[in-house]
Amino acid sequence: MSYYFNGTEYITPTTVSAINDDAMTPAGASTSNLPCILGESEGGQPNVALVFSDPSVAQATLRGGELQQAVLRTFACSDDTGGPSQVVVFRVNPAVQSTLSLLDASGNDVIDLTSQDWGAWTSTIKTSIGAGSTQGLKVSIGVGSTITTADNIYGEPLTVQYTGEEETASMSITGTSLTLSAPTGTVVATVDLTTFSTIEELVDHINTLNDFVAVIASGYENDPSLNGLDFVTDVPILQAYTVEATLQALVDWFNGSAQTYVTAARGTNAGTLPTPIGYTYLTGGSDGETTTSSWNDTLTAMQAADVQWITPVSPTPTIWAMVDAHVQYMSTTGRMERRAICGTDLSTSDDAAIAYAKQINSNRTSLVNLGHYNYDLTGATDALVLWAPYISACALTGAFAASAPGTALTNKAMKFAGLERDLLNPTDTDALIQGGVIPLENTASGYKVTQSISTWLTDQKYDKVEQSVGFACDYIARTVRTNLDVLRGQKNGPLLMGRAISITDSTLRALAVPAPNGPEVIVGDADNPAYQNITASVSGTVLAVSFQCAPVLPANYIGITIYAVPYSGSASA
Repeated sequence: MSYYFNGTEYITPTTVSAINDDAMTPAGASTSNLPCILGESEGGQPNVALVFSDPSVAQATLRGGELQQAVLRTFACSDDTGGPSQVVVFRVNPAVQSTLSLLDASGNDVIDLTSQDWGAWTSTIKTSIGAGSTQGLKVSIGVGSTITTADNIYGEPLTVQYTGEEETASMSITGTSLTLSAPTGTVVATVDLTTFSTIEELVDHINTLNDFVAVIASGYENDPSLNGLDFVTDVPILQAYTVEATLQALVDWFNGSAQTYVTAARGTNAGTLPTPIGYTYLTGGSDGETTTSSWNDTLTAMQAADVQWITPVSPTPTIWAMVDAHVQYMSTTGRMERRAICGTDLSTSDDAAIAYAKQINSNRTSLVNLGHYNYDLTGATDALVLWAPYISACALTGAFAASAPGTALTNKAMKFAGLERDLLNPTDTDALIQGGVIPLENTASGYKVTQSISTWLTDQKYDKVEQSVGFACDYIARTVRTNLDVLRGQKNGPLLMGRAISITDSTLRALAVPAPNGPEVIVGDADNPAYQNITASVSGTVLAVSFQCAPVLPANYIGITIYAVPYSGSASA
């Protein structure tokens, strides 16, 4: 007989134990709530997720353009909600880097410099190369009067000496070999540098050759030997000859932390030093021309980003439609639910905005048509500036991302110093809400969001109209899906159904924990539970889970009933 327990067969009688940690699956809501702003800037790599947790870093990286202003407004969005902890940014304009090739005396390309940043400004980067004050090279690089300089850039990884009886001896170095001759012209050994990965290995090998001695300099033990040494031809080595690696030292300096303007690549089979040059500018940097194709490329790149709220810094309906198609795709096929808030251009009337919203008519995309006054957060001016509605949309995106999931922006005060124009409540606000446009209102207690709705006009389902309710449903779906994914690939059957029910129950329980200790995206009480009727079934290779839950709804309307009764009483003297 034998005993099969916990995946192991036991033949000898024994007592064994196992720990079942199925119930230890994390039940918390670990999905993110991140805003993503996409638009044109003067700095930053295009079509790459730039993640900022510090507005000053975002400002320095983006350098200028509407995207820079939009991101700063996303951080400084609302005192009621606070700002998001992070903002994800995509630069849309197809900017390119600038370059400069450093040449040797024969005109060969020995070092290729490429700007670290992308854009037209990188063509203002300049560099100079000259002789070091005592040895090696002196290099300067910078923009305008901001210059970084390094002197005596030099490399001396090893010395080589011939100690035999011949009257002459020499050494030659190329990108792939080191040749030793004694006498000069008679090759004693050719060392294949592709065979030895480090200077230390190269030195050890030379020291195995009769009559040749190599000594390594401290600190160079792990440096690469292949294409790391300066080239020489038949240099005498009767006395100890210092093999230089100054070209590589220059490349390493450019690629180090001393400067942040360029990166350097050693030219193919390069081994001689660049000729001295006065200040020479990099060339070719461009901000590129933003087209519809550029936006499409960015939205494609965004598919890999973990973001939930998107605002395009654009007043163009075509771009809004592309963004809406993106969020619809990612929320279904892409399995990464997300929502968008778009904004019109300045001077967009309510009627025009309502017409735009009707064109969008999406449960995942909202529209704002009022610009706002505020200060330039870059400090470029001390005067109030009127920002376009698509910048207002960025502030709403930041406020949603800074709020607990399922929190509406209705009645939340934004960090605005004024609105493009004042709406009449309810005359104007009713029409905008019924038309699918988010109204912004000048109230006695601040500039507020009247109701945070989508552009959905087909019906009045809460999860379609109220962005906060829809996001709560997204949050529930993402969290349950993430926590149940651990079961994918497991053996289908009754035990798996039990695990699925257990995981779903613990996940929903966590989602119902009241704020501030939990997300509270589903709500209920003893009579009306936040969730119920969890079921699981299996059929073939399919495990199906279903449940009922009550997503949190905003209190948009408050009704007050006053019962007026006549006074009755009596009096006596």
